[in-house]
Amino acid sequence: MSTHLAVFSSPKTVEQVLGGKKTIEIRFSQTRQEPYQSVARGDIVLLKGSHGLITGQAEIDNVLFFSNLDAGKIARLRQEYGREAIQPDKYWQSKARSKYATVIFLRRPDRFITPLKNLKRDQRPWARITG
Repeated sequence: MSTHLAVFSSPKTVEQVLGGKKTIEIRFSQTRQEPYQSVARGDIVLLKGSHGLITGQAEIDNVLFFSNLDAGKIARLRQEYGREAIQPDKYWQSKARSKYATVIFLRRPDRFITPLKNLKRDQRPWARITG
């Protein structure tokens, strides 16, 4: 089991995960990069807004990996998982050229009583912390 840090562009998204409303996180990329092929069921994801502290965590219930994406495949991902991923049209439009996707099913969100300081100093939106 590994622990990962997921950085979200909006604190609202973190709140949606912690509140149990957002149960799927989809990370797209043009190259093979984390979390693609680096997360697994049972892993823990620490949750952080881009300008804040780590405020909670969730467990990965399941994960799917997709490669060789094109516009049609991305549209099918949106149709299949978009409701639980809670992303606006602008998000999906910005991912149109992606070649890889990681669909992460989240469960057991847990808000920390005392938020944690971020130890990661780079700009990556996802990082493996342990494991």
